[in-house]
Amino acid sequence: MKRFLFCMVCMLSVSVTAFGAYPSKIETVENGGKTEIHKIYELGADEAPSSIPQDSFEQDGKTYVLQDILKNEIPSYETREIIEPVTVDSETNKMEDILPLIPAEKEVLTEDGFSGTLQLDVSTIQIESKGTGTSSYTMKATRTYPNLAGADLQFIPKTTEENGHTLQFASVDWQSDNTANVDTHAITDRYTAVVTYEGTGTRSYSKGYTVTAEYSGIVSKTATDTVQYTAIFAQENTFPVDLHLILLPLCGAGITLAGMAVFHSMKKKKGASADDENETVEINESNSVDGIDPVNDDNDNYPGVCS
Repeated sequence: MKRFLFCMVCMLSVSVTAFGAYPSKIETVENGGKTEIHKIYELGADEAPSSIPQDSFEQDGKTYVLQDILKNEIPSYETREIIEPVTVDSETNKMEDILPLIPAEKEVLTEDGFSGTLQLDVSTIQIESKGTGTSSYTMKATRTYPNLAGADLQFIPKTTEENGHTLQFASVDWQSDNTANVDTHAITDRYTAVVTYEGTGTRSYSKGYTVTAEYSGIVSKTATDTVQYTAIFAQENTFPVDLHLILLPLCGAGITLAGMAVFHSMKKKKGASADDENETVEINESNSVDGIDPVNDDNDNYPGVCS
C-alpha cells in the first residue's frame, strides 16, 4: 500500500512538471494567410516562464510548432485614502506664527509603497500649551534726590519700591546744584543725588505650545504583480517553398507529355492501319492469280469479292 501511494505521488509530480502552466486564454489568429494559435499565460512576477509548455501539438489534423514567446508586464494600480497626523512645536499660540510651520500640502511615501500629495485640514489644528515656568531677573530703578546739604549717604534712602518689589541701594551719582564763593573759591553747597536701586524679580513665561493637525488625501501605488506571456504556435509548413511554384510547372509538363503520348499513339495507329490495308491489297492481288477464286464465291468477274 505504501509503495502504491509513493508511485501515485511520483506520477502526480511528473504530470505537474509535464503540463506546466495552464493558459488563461487561447486565441486563433490569421497572420499573413497562416493560422496561428496564441496561448496566453498569466504568471506571478516571481514565477519563471520556463513552466510554459513549448512542445508542438496537433489540432484539427494540423501540426503547430512554437514560433515565439512574448512577454507583457501587467501593472496593477491601487489607491487608498489616508489621514496622516503631524505634531510641531511653536513658541506662540498665534495662527500667523503657526501656519508657516505646517504647509498646506505634504508629499508622503508610506512603508508599503503608496505615495501622493496630502492636503492640510485646517479644521483639525489644535494648540496645546506646554505649561508655564518662572524665571528671575534683575530689577533696576533710579531715584533723584535734589538740594541736599551735602554729599552724604545719610540723606539717601537705602531702599525703594518698584512695581511691588523692594529694591536695595546700589550706587549714587552726586551732582552739584549750587556753589558758594568762599575766599574766592567756588564751593558746592547743594547736591543732587542720582541713586540706583537694584533687586531681584520673578516672572512667569510660557514653555511653548504643541500644535497638532491632520493631512488627508488619496495616495496610490503601481506594482507589477502579474506578467503575461503569449506563446505563439504557427502551423507547421511541410513545403519549404510555395506549392504553386512546383505544381504549375509539373502540371504543364504533365499536359505536354500527355499530348505527346496521344499524338504518338494516334500516329502509330494510323501507320498500322495503312500497313494493314496495303497487306490486304497485296494478298487479294496474289490470291486472284490466273482467275482462281480464292474465296470460292462463284464470281468469276470479280474473284475474291462476295456478291
